[in-house]
Amino acid sequence: MKMIRIEKYVDGTKQEQLSIPAGVLRVFAPLLPAEARRQLLAHGLDLDALLTDAGPAPAEQWLDVREGGVEKRVRITLS
Repeated sequence: MKMIRIEKYVDGTKQEQLSIPAGVLRVFAPLLPAEARRQLLAHGLDLDALLTDAGPAPAEQWLDVREGGVEKRVRITLS
């Protein structure tokens, strides 16, 4: 079963990790309002590209976020 893995990094060190079945995201992603999809894309997260990746290497996307005044990088992969 393909999984979506979300990892949060601070200064290059992994702080948190979450994995969910890709099927769950495939069911709920189409239900997101168009504006939410545009905002995610504006921040660098392309759900369609992540979920439809058919290459041999896992799909990977990075987001730069600020949480509680701390700069963080979020890595999202399909594997």
